Amino acid sequence: MKLLATILVSWASVAAYCAETPFPVEPDTGFAIARPETVLQFPRDHGSHPQFKTEWWYITGHLDSLGQELGFQITFFRSASKDTPGSTTEQVYLAHAAIVDKRSGRFIHEERLNSDDWNAAAKVGTLDLYNGNWYLKMLDPQSEQMKTRFSLKDIGVLELTLTPAKQKTLFGEDGYSKKGDEKGAASHYITFTRLKVSGTLKNQQTSTSVSGLAWMDHEFSSSQLSSDQIGWNWSSLILDDGSELMAYVMRREDGAVDPNSRLTLISHDGEKTELKGSAFRWAPLRNWNSPHSEASYPVEYEISWGDRKLRIEPFADDQELAGSIGDFVYWEGACRVFDEENVQIGIGYTELTGYTESLKGKF
Repeated sequence: MKLLATILVSWASVAAYCAETPFPVEPDTGFAIARPETVLQFPRDHGSHPQFKTEWWYITGHLDSLGQELGFQITFFRSASKDTPGSTTEQVYLAHAAIVDKRSGRFIHEERLNSDDWNAAAKVGTLDLYNGNWYLKMLDPQSEQMKTRFSLKDIGVLELTLTPAKQKTLFGEDGYSKKGDEKGAASHYITFTRLKVSGTLKNQQTSTSVSGLAWMDHEFSSSQLSSDQIGWNWSSLILDDGSELMAYVMRREDGAVDPNSRLTLISHDGEKTELKGSAFRWAPLRNWNSPHSEASYPVEYEISWGDRKLRIEPFADDQELAGSIGDFVYWEGACRVFDEENVQIGIGYTELTGYTESLKGKF
C-alpha cells in the first residue's frame, strides 16, 4: 500500500510539473521538443523533464589521490517511451560509470538499467536522481554545489562533492542547442564547464582522499539527430589558463560534417564565444580498432580554428563502453590537450558515438 501511494504521488507530481512548465508535447508523438523560445529556469531545469524522450546528466573528470591519477565518468540516462501518442509514458533509467588509471591504462566500467520507480528515479523541479545506490543530487540551489556517489567492482566507492568554479553555461542560444535542420533536431543544453572536486575513494581496506576537476553536461531532447545523421564526435576540454572548450561534430551518413556542428570557447571569466561548423575543424589523426565491438574510433585528433590548433590524445586507447545492456556502444575517454608546440596545456574527455551503428532514431 505504501509503494502504491508513493507511485501515485510521483505520477501526480509529474503531471503537475508537465502542466506548469513551458514544454508542450507534440500531438503526433506525445513528446515535447526543444524550442528556441523556451526560457530555462533554475533550480527547476536541473531536474528531470519527463515529457521529453531522452535526457542525461553526465559528469567526467580527473582525480589525483595518493599515488594515483584517475579519469572518471558517471552518467545517468532517462529514456521515455510511448506505445501510442497520448498513452502512459514509461520511464527507463540507465547509468554508466567508468574509471581509467591514467598511468597504467587500466579501464573499468559498469552499467545499470532500471525502470519506473523500481530502484531508480529522477525528480522533477530539482536535481535529485538515483539508480540503485548510485546518485547525483544538488546540495545547495544557490551555490549549485552537487554530490555524486557511484561504485565499481575492484575499485571501490567514490563519493564526490562538485563545486562550481564558474557559473553554468547555456550552450547555443540561451540553452537551445540546434543539432540539425529538421524540426526538433535540437536539445536544451546546460553545462558546468569547471567543477572543483573533492571526496573519497573507499574500498574494504582504505579510504583515500581525492581531488581534481570535472565537467558536467545536462541535456534533454526528443530528437537530437536529423534523419541523415548517424552520430557525433564531442570534446570537453579544461585548459590550464582557466578557459574551457566544447566542440561537437555531427556526422552524416555520407561522411560529411553537418553545418550545425559547433565549437564553443569559455574564457577564464566565463565569456562565451561560439563558432559555427564552417569556422573550425575536428580532424582525426589516429584510429583505434576495438577488439570488443570491431569499431574504429578516431581517438587522437586535432581541433583548429583561426590561428589556433590543439592536439588531443587519450590517456589510454581502450576506453570503449561496450556494455551488455542498454544497446548503446560508444567510446568515452579521458584525454590530454597539447598546443602547437607540443606542450600539454589541459585535460578533458572525448565522446565518439555512432561508430558501431547509426544512432538515428535513438537520440
